[in-house]
Amino acid sequence: MPRPCRHLSLTAAVLLLLAPPAALADERAAGTSAGKVIDRNFPDPDVLSHNGEYYAYATNTAGSNVQLATATDAEGPWQRQPDALPSLPPWVGPSENGGLNVWAPDVSERSDGTFLLYYTAHHSGSGHQCIGAAVADSPTGPFEPTSPDPLICAPGQGDVIDPASFVDDDGSRYLLYKDSRGSQARSGPSTIHMRPVAADGLAPTGRDVPLLRADRPEEAGVVEAPTLVRRPQGYVLLYSGNTFYSGDYFTNFATAPSPTGPFTKAPGALLSRESLGGAVTNPGGQDVFDDGELIAFHGDLAEPPGDRGMWMAELSWDGLNPLL
Repeated sequence: MPRPCRHLSLTAAVLLLLAPPAALADERAAGTSAGKVIDRNFPDPDVLSHNGEYYAYATNTAGSNVQLATATDAEGPWQRQPDALPSLPPWVGPSENGGLNVWAPDVSERSDGTFLLYYTAHHSGSGHQCIGAAVADSPTGPFEPTSPDPLICAPGQGDVIDPASFVDDDGSRYLLYKDSRGSQARSGPSTIHMRPVAADGLAPTGRDVPLLRADRPEEAGVVEAPTLVRRPQGYVLLYSGNTFYSGDYFTNFATAPSPTGPFTKAPGALLSRESLGGAVTNPGGQDVFDDGELIAFHGDLAEPPGDRGMWMAELSWDGLNPLL
């Protein structure tokens, strides 16, 4: 039986615990079911559905290394929770701006019922961004780092960021990430890579495989924030393109017959300022959940400049093509 259609409410009840009533406004994207559900700085959202609860994780801000919000329904209200990663391993140090930046968390459940957190942080030894891992018995944490060293790193070569878990139907586990090695600028030209990892997610078991490169003018040298989805017809890799503050940041997808490709990019964009009727600027950092029926992503907030809230929209599918 089809699931009843969700209508994302943007009333004060949805955002009561996350924003003052004066900040609330109906910003539903024209022609879609997209709506803003967290009206505060919550970049690079990752959403986990577990036992009837929703857990959303985001890049550090508001005094947390990994932000966490929870809800009993994807529409909200979303409640702020304590830091999901309160302790950092010794390899993490201050970045160029002096802060302990922890970016783009990804949480997945393991076969033993525990939870795996991937995150990006500044590697003090190399000056680059690397990927670390942490585990917890609950999706609320606290997650504990698993090693004094990063899981994936390329000292002296470039940044690796935006980790994302993928477990295939046969139980094989992979780690996807953005790789900027070999580029003149840290922001690109970039490539999305995949690395086979052990069943517990804590050790690479093979070489990385390049999946998608920034090779279109509208991408401005950047592809990032990978999300891999298994469909009956094959594999769909969602990604963000361009720079997140450009005004032209967008989310698109590519399709392939296997998880390692070859991937073919779809024309245009799935999420963009234009496709969302001008209601969301710089939509990206997406995550797909609830069996592919919902997509979460960040978009610019009106105030303060640079802050990004969390939006959500329904997805339907035409074979390998996601539709809003």
